[in-house]
Amino acid sequence: LDSCWLTFTDSDAIKEAIGIITDLEVVALAAFGYGVKTTKRLRLNIRSMSNIDISAKRRYVEPKRSIYDMVFLNEWGNTHKLDDHIGFFDSMLWEAFHAASLSPSYLNRQAYGFMIHDGKISLVRRPDEFTTELDGQLSLGIVLLHFSVVASQWAGNLQWRFGKEAGNLPLPEGHELIASCVL
Repeated sequence: LDSCWLTFTDSDAIKEAIGIITDLEVVALAAFGYGVKTTKRLRLNIRSMSNIDISAKRRYVEPKRSIYDMVFLNEWGNTHKLDDHIGFFDSMLWEAFHAASLSPSYLNRQAYGFMIHDGKISLVRRPDEFTTELDGQLSLGIVLLHFSVVASQWAGNLQWRFGKEAGNLPLPEGHELIASCVL
């Protein structure tokens, strides 16, 4: 099944349209269905709100951002010896990061990354001018879910710490530590 997270700004209109009564806010919908089978794989390239195009790919499409563009070792941007820590294709940690790299995010911006340090894995929000606070939070929750579902198969129930409990990391300006867990 294919899926797509849909965000919106009018929670009350959505509740009315789908006929639910609740005091809770609806913040997203997930659409599921069978994608159209084609010989080419189309990819929506969103560089900015006014610069969007579609490209056709033959064969399988790589993750939106590779593991080496989103997972760093001991300092932001460092991938030296990353494979020594996460293994390669058949490693569960590699599989967890691969699942994270495939997770949907607002406008496919993937405004986040991970850092492995001091026996921990930390989720970091990267600055992105097109992602609102609410859409950013939803994207962070989705990527954390994708990572955690796979990682918990071998590490058990992951205990994430958020905010100040997550710790402190030296990060580039505009980056924010969101959560950390010990593996």
